[in-house]
Amino acid sequence: MSDEAVVKQVMSGLVSEMFGAADGLDDSVKPVIARVLSDPNVTEVLAPTAVRRQALQLQLTAARLLDEADRLEFRAKLRELAKATDEPGDAARLEEVRLVEAIEAAIQVERQAEDRVREADENHRQAAEAERDGQRGQLSASEEADLLHRTRAAADIAARRRAHAEGVKTHRESLERQLAAARQVVSERTAAEEAAYALVNNPPKAPTSTITALLDGFRRLMWGQELDKQGLAVVNGLVQDAAKRTGLARHLQAQAVEQRDKERANRAFERSMPAPGHPYRPANPTSPVFAVRPPS
Repeated sequence: MSDEAVVKQVMSGLVSEMFGAADGLDDSVKPVIARVLSDPNVTEVLAPTAVRRQALQLQLTAARLLDEADRLEFRAKLRELAKATDEPGDAARLEEVRLVEAIEAAIQVERQAEDRVREADENHRQAAEAERDGQRGQLSASEEADLLHRTRAAADIAARRRAHAEGVKTHRESLERQLAAARQVVSERTAAEEAAYALVNNPPKAPTSTITALLDGFRRLMWGQELDKQGLAVVNGLVQDAAKRTGLARHLQAQAVEQRDKERANRAFERSMPAPGHPYRPANPTSPVFAVRPPS
């Protein structure tokens, strides 16, 4: 596009904006303003300002687009983080359901084991009672031995079933402890899911991306706009690079060296002077070599 076409387009846009802003302007005046602004002499004066104005508008539009890109990128990351909490939360809830079912089954097994213990205890009681009755009766040694063997066997069976019942009870209690821990995990992971999705639904301000800081960070800093830590770090790098390219870094380094040399000279000068408050120290010393006289 030629320079004349650019100027014509910008001036046409300027006229349209002026007419749009002046709602109360008489229609008869608008053609006059248009003819004045289309005059080559007027255009030659106003065109640079109008072009710069359009450039500034485009720059601000670009800044808004960069911010929108940062927001889209930031929200995509938040959604990704929120989705990452789904699988651990689902796994924890499935483990909770599994443990609940396992405990219900363990309770049934424990009840059956307790019934078997009661049956064995009753069998042992009856065997022991029969043995006592046999000892009081007129039984043969063989019959008495049978009763004794039966009593001892009943006691062994009762002890074995009681130990099995204790093992089943211990297993059920272990499952209950696992369920308590699993429910704690479910609570924590559910809270993490809720927090992550709360950020998705109500996201905070998006951080300044490196690209935005590179393209528009220096302007924002100079215009007094707020920059986050990442944006400031990028702009700081740009400023340091610019200082090297313009020679400002060497100038600042030379100033620092000069200031250090002055401080060293001042310290050396003070070491050669009488201490503050000494009668031979002048009120305003300017040189380490001067004539001093004691006060009269």
